[in-house]
Amino acid sequence: MVKLKDIATIQTGVYLKSAPSPDTCYLQVNDFDEEGNIRPTVRPTTSVSSKAARHLLTESDLLLAAKGGKNFCAIAPTQLGPCVASPSFLIIRIDNQTRILPEYLCGFLNLPSTRQLLTAQAQGSAIASLSKADLEEFEIPLPPLERQRACIALTRLHRREQALYKAIAERRRQITDYKLTKIYKDER
Repeated sequence: MVKLKDIATIQTGVYLKSAPSPDTCYLQVNDFDEEGNIRPTVRPTTSVSSKAARHLLTESDLLLAAKGGKNFCAIAPTQLGPCVASPSFLIIRIDNQTRILPEYLCGFLNLPSTRQLLTAQAQGSAIASLSKADLEEFEIPLPPLERQRACIALTRLHRREQALYKAIAERRRQITDYKLTKIYKDER
């Protein structure tokens, strides 16, 4: 086990206002679904000055939703172009990716047992908030890279399985709706 501060740098997101000619996505918690996947509707809403450029996310940055009840972790969606995280996120930037893989750390932080521990550490009466200091002290298992890759592969298979179950349930609902509609129309 290793403390997160020993393998990563953690910073808070930044507050930015909307811009008339946006070129940067300003990521907020509601831009992600329940599983931490970016919604397809996210579009650039802000611009980053040269002073705030240090807040631009890189492709291996992790976003941990630190405020509210959803403490999911997601890899920064840089495929959208330049992105900046709002203050609702803690940004985890791994110091040495030959030691720990971003996707492995993201998967570990998304485990239900890990989320419970993070939620238990959150403080605040109105809106629970996970502090940077608490996250820095959080202990992470650090297996060899091969085992990390195996965890990543298993996580990907699990996500694929869940997506298939969801698609099957939707298809069954459509078939049932079709049959019921046909039955109701035939009764007239």
